[in-house]
Amino acid sequence: MMLLATMLALLTITSMNVHYGYTNVTVTINYELNDVQKLGVFLFGADQIKDDVLKLINGTSFEIERVDIDQTVLKFNMTDRGDYVYFEGVKLNEDVDMTITFPNNVTIFLNDTNEIPAVYIFK
Repeated sequence: MMLLATMLALLTITSMNVHYGYTNVTVTINYELNDVQKLGVFLFGADQIKDDVLKLINGTSFEIERVDIDQTVLKFNMTDRGDYVYFEGVKLNEDVDMTITFPNNVTIFLNDTNEIPAVYIFK
């Protein structure tokens, strides 16, 4: 019973990396697990923590690329508008430190933000 209660504890989100592309946005959520949670992932698989990670995202459709012991990778679609692509942005349910990389390798850092910014990228 104690093992189950400890495994249900929330993850500690450490950071988020967002990479805007011309077809999709790749979001890597980095987190830390306590030792009991790591044991649970080892014994039962990473699906044990998937729900906790996905509580961070607020409502938008996405594809789960991978869930690991220290990070989850999600893919969001870009909308093609001919001369440019558009991403509508995503509200988050908590503040995170975020590194954003654009297609031309320009990188910016946002401290304690609660959304993945909307963006227009010209082709």
